[in-house]
Formats: sequence, structure tokens, C-alpha cells
Amino acid sequence: MRHVITTRRAITLALAVTVLTAASASAHAQQRAPQRATAGVDAPMTQSWTVHRTWNDAYETEYGAFVATIGRAVAAGRCHTLARCLNDPTINPLFEHGARPLNFRADCADTPYTLRAFFSYRKGLPFAYARRMAGVGHDVRYLREAHPEGVRLWTDFSTPRALLESIGSDVHSGYFRTAPTIEDSDFYQTTVDRSGIRPGTMYYDPNGHVLVVYEVAADGEILMFDGHPDNSLTHPHFTERRPLGSMGQGGGFKNFRPFSYEGGRIVRAPNAAIPAFGGGTQFDHQRYAVAGQPVTFYAWIRAELATGSATVAMQTATIRARCATNCTATDSARRSARNNPSAFAIPGRRRRMATPSATVSLARSDS
Repeated sequence: MRHVITTRRAITLALAVTVLTAASASAHAQQRAPQRATAGVDAPMTQSWTVHRTWNDAYETEYGAFVATIGRAVAAGRCHTLARCLNDPTINPLFEHGARPLNFRADCADTPYTLRAFFSYRKGLPFAYARRMAGVGHDVRYLREAHPEGVRLWTDFSTPRALLESIGSDVHSGYFRTAPTIEDSDFYQTTVDRSGIRPGTMYYDPNGHVLVVYEVAADGEILMFDGHPDNSLTHPHFTERRPLGSMGQGGGFKNFRPFSYEGGRIVRAPNAAIPAFGGGTQFDHQRYAVAGQPVTFYAWIRAELATGSATVAMQTATIRARCATNCTATDSARRSARNNPSAFAIPGRRRRMATPSATVSLARSDS
């Protein structure tokens, strides 16, 4: 009997030793196994978004290429929301492998801000935007004398995801409603040439809509994409359907204003330091001409952006369009003259200065 008890105690002790040994081995294995790091977009901002670069012409060009890639995918129907565009590694050249998909909605104003923020994050560049907009009026989207108040930095957020998924709750189309003279805004008014209007440039319609340029064709046609309140993306062309508005409303083509990050704060570049700053050029109606002929704002923009042989073709098309209009008026005058030959028998200076269409107009005014 004593032998049996001794044997049971020995077996129990052996089992206990085995369990302790296994537990110890498991603990050591866990210590040796590398811990899975939190993906950058979900890591603390101090670890994941460390700024070691500054915005310059090279990064602006790279940003434009990034926007162009997203825009072409939208136009091809490969993605229908901005989140899907950024979450697709076959579309987004800066896709972050290993990160959970981004989850956000983006309307027209959110789209360019989110693109700029995402690019800044992936490139280690500083990012900032106005904290709020102030001005005269009750609807912040349509303020008069609109101007920004305060600044939000990327460091104000806990993680890159927190910024990317919430910036749409901060910004709105009213952020773009600033006159060219407002130098502490997030944007500046561009020149009307290919250095100013390029992939990444935005167009602000003072009725409350924002579009992003993703390509400027050789013939000057501007291809754009835009977000909507239902979270969808579309890809319209630049046409007369997009009002310019007045200079005070801040309509027209804009780029993100460059800035430097110094001592924990941003310093925005003044207008005089920006080569592509266009001031009130877009609102100067005296400039709206092609080959010496007055045209609309939209025809002028396209002609200014056309390159090489496309410039000549654009000017020729404009002249032909004006000729077609004049010919129509002339034909109308000739028909009237056949019905009323005395219409051209107008004496004096009016006869010397007359054209067929003008003569008919004058004759009718005398009748």
C-alpha cells in the first residue's frame, strides 16, 4: 500500500514538473517571437507621421502625378468613392500594405483636402488647414469677406487615420471662398498657364462646388473629378456650366498655398513669393481674347493652356466659330435686302461704315 502511494506521488510530481517546464518554454517563445507592429496609419502620430521633408516644386509635381493617377482611375470607372480609390493597391501608388482600409465619406471640398493629407502622410510632409472660416453672413459656405481663423496641424490628431477619417467633418466648400488678396488662406489664385493650372489644381464654383484637375490635354481641355454629398465621384470636363463668379467670391482655379514648418508652427508663403500666383488675372475680361478676337472665359482658358500645334488649331477653331456667326448674320442681311432693296440705300457716314448685318439693323431702327 505504501508503495502504491509513493508511486502516485511520484507521478503527480512528474506531471507538475512537465507543466511548469512547458509553461516556461511557452513564455520564452513568446518573448523571442517578434510582436506585430501597429500599421503606420493606426500608430501614434509621433511615430507614424514624422516630418523630415518640406514642400517644394519636386513634391508639388509628385503630388500632381498622384492626383492624376487617382483621377484617371475615376474616369475609367475603377473606383467610385475616394475611400475605394485609396484602399485599392492597383490604383493608389502610395497604398499602405498591412493597414486596415480607410473608412470615410468625401464630398467636393473633402476630396482635395483628403488627397493632400494622404500624400503628406505617406511622404513625411507637413500638413495643415484652417481651423474655421469667418466672414459676413450666416451660412459658412457662402460668407462675404471670407477669411480663415486659426490653424489645425497634423499633430493635433492622435493617428493618421484619425485625421484622414475626420477632416471631412471640418472642411467645406466655404474654405475656398477667399479673395486672391487673402494670404493666410489654404489656397492661392493661379496664373492661367500650365505652371499654374495642372494636375492637383482645384476649381471653385462660388455656387458651392469644388472640382479637382487631373489632366490638361494638349488642346487645352481640362479634365476634372469631383466628390458629391452621396460620397460618389464623377469626372466632368471644364465647361461653361462652372461659373467663375467675382473676385470677392474667390471663384476660379486655385492651388494649395505652400508653407514651411518652423518651430512647431507653419509659415504660409505670401503671394509675392509664389511664382504661379495669378492675382486677379482670371477676372480680367480684357484678357479674354484668342487671335485678337474676344471670347468667353472658358474659350480663353482653353486657348491659353493649348500647346504647340494645338494652339494654332484652337485659334483657328475660334476664328471659324466667329466667322460662322458673322456669316449667319450676313446671310440674314442678304435675305432682308432681297425683300427690301432700299435697306442698303442709307446715305452719309452710316453707308460708308455699314456691313450687311449692321445696315439691316440700322434700317430697321429707322422704320
